[in-house]
Amino acid sequence: HYFIQSNLSMHNVCNGLALVVLLILQASQGGSLPRRSAQSDDQGYQGYQGYQEYKSNDRTGYQVLRIHAQEGQQDVTEVMELVKRHLREEEWLEGNKLHNYVDVMVSPEEGEQLKRTLRDASLSHSVLIEDVEERIQLRHLSKRDTNSSVPGQFDYGKFNTFESIEEELQRIEEENPDMARLTVIGTTHEGRSVYLLRLTHNITETPEKPVILIDAGIHAREWISVSTAVHMIQELTSKQSAIKSDLLDAFEFEFIPVLNPDGYVETWTGDRMWRKNKAPNNESRPWCVGVDLNRNWAFQWGGEGTSTNHCAQDYRGESAFSENETVGARDWVEKYRDLIQVYINFHAYGQLWMTPFGYSVATPTNELEMIQYGQVAIDAIEMASGTVYILGPVYTTIYPASSISIDWMSGSQKIPVVFTVELPDKGAHGFLIAEDQVTPVGMETWIGVETMALQLANNKKLLR
Repeated sequence: HYFIQSNLSMHNVCNGLALVVLLILQASQGGSLPRRSAQSDDQGYQGYQGYQEYKSNDRTGYQVLRIHAQEGQQDVTEVMELVKRHLREEEWLEGNKLHNYVDVMVSPEEGEQLKRTLRDASLSHSVLIEDVEERIQLRHLSKRDTNSSVPGQFDYGKFNTFESIEEELQRIEEENPDMARLTVIGTTHEGRSVYLLRLTHNITETPEKPVILIDAGIHAREWISVSTAVHMIQELTSKQSAIKSDLLDAFEFEFIPVLNPDGYVETWTGDRMWRKNKAPNNESRPWCVGVDLNRNWAFQWGGEGTSTNHCAQDYRGESAFSENETVGARDWVEKYRDLIQVYINFHAYGQLWMTPFGYSVATPTNELEMIQYGQVAIDAIEMASGTVYILGPVYTTIYPASSISIDWMSGSQKIPVVFTVELPDKGAHGFLIAEDQVTPVGMETWIGVETMALQLANNKKLLR
């Protein structure tokens, strides 16, 4: 069938993997893949279909800074705590332990104070985004010609609203009765459905085959995660190939493309930088509403990298699984955990392919197996498009983060292979990645997942 080396390497791509990637490219793209390129500030920004007049707080003059910690002298976690003391809101605060930097969005006033503090602490910085509001309004969110899109036709090459995604999922189920089932696994505080789409050949009423479970949009502002999951759905339903056919014979693919619907809607109709869900609490300040759904899972709940502060971006909730969205995902996984072989949780940004755990330096007993499959995926992506990912555990690769989904999936549910993936870019545009990157990121990431799935199917002798 396909030659794929069974003894995986952490450092080298085998000839079999190269052949598989070539077959995938030829089957789906005629042997080529559009490469992502580092864009200038003025390149690649188009409007978003269905985007309403933007209503968020004006962020004119807000900057995104990258603070460079000195290796061996300053810890990224300590730098993040230093930065927090200068912020009214922790709207954009991302760390990277592996490369010793912290990205932060600051108002003009916060920026002046923080820069003085950084000088006093001998911490250097660079400016990633000069004016966040300009990036959002004039480039990232510039409006598309209303005549350029066909009403009722879903555009996979663009970012899409929740309502458009909802309609497309319903269409896929209706037009593919032999391979698609759409299930509502939960209802949000604002009454929206959390959808799970099942895709496999000869689909049954309930899952029976080995499952590959993928979710996205748990953090609302990370639009590229949602578009990437949606692209994978398109690959499996609209782009036929022998490889995809064999994978649909071997596996059931399950997608939760928008795990945080209320938050995602907020980023389209209110605050583009919203992260949490929209569950109310006793706080009157509008930015203090909601829970970080990726700090709400019942494995080492409430540990390092979570907050009890309602206003914090990493607020963990009143208890583990306090939120409708995480409860819906939990109940589905607990029901079918014996079938789930792979779980992938998509985020942005940083180009990091990460294994458990986030709560500490501890690692799963089968960490090597996860690293091997992760290496297959990132090697395939690099081979196809040139995009380079770093592979490693959450805690030591990005920052401490307890109560996250992959820790629960691995530590509690014993799902064999689990990853958190921080999609492109590396920070030049961060959460505000250009819309013309939707297709390249979706395509290259699918090639990584597809190649990994082929390796898994080969190892488990699932291919006919």
